[in-house]
Amino acid sequence: MNIRHSLYHGLNQTKLPIIVVEIEDKHLCFILDTGSTCCLIDSNVVEYFKDIVEPIGDYCISGIDGTKRKADVVILPFNFEGYTYKPKFCVQPLSDAFKGIEENSGIQIHGLLGTDFLIENKWIIDFKELNTHS
Repeated sequence: MNIRHSLYHGLNQTKLPIIVVEIEDKHLCFILDTGSTCCLIDSNVVEYFKDIVEPIGDYCISGIDGTKRKADVVILPFNFEGYTYKPKFCVQPLSDAFKGIEENSGIQIHGLLGTDFLIENKWIIDFKELNTHS
């Protein structure tokens, strides 16, 4: 698998490395987050795609403030650049956390792709060239 995708638009609009993925003809925005050890997805997204979500258990996550909480873990496949990915997402209510990004940029964020996803898929975030590649 060899992908190369520009991060210019997302960085220009939100100052964040964002990719747009496709799930059942819907487009969702995810932040590539090297500070997160796991992928996170908004609970509203999981509810919307409940017919194709595969629950696989739960996981204890720690927030940036050190607070630990249990989260359901699901697999929700998405398409990106002609490839299908099947990341494991921790489900959390994220709408409020991303509200400021949407208000400032008009871009709705649906979740984070963490280092688990980046390492598993051998993705490199290149801030010099403003792209991601594998």
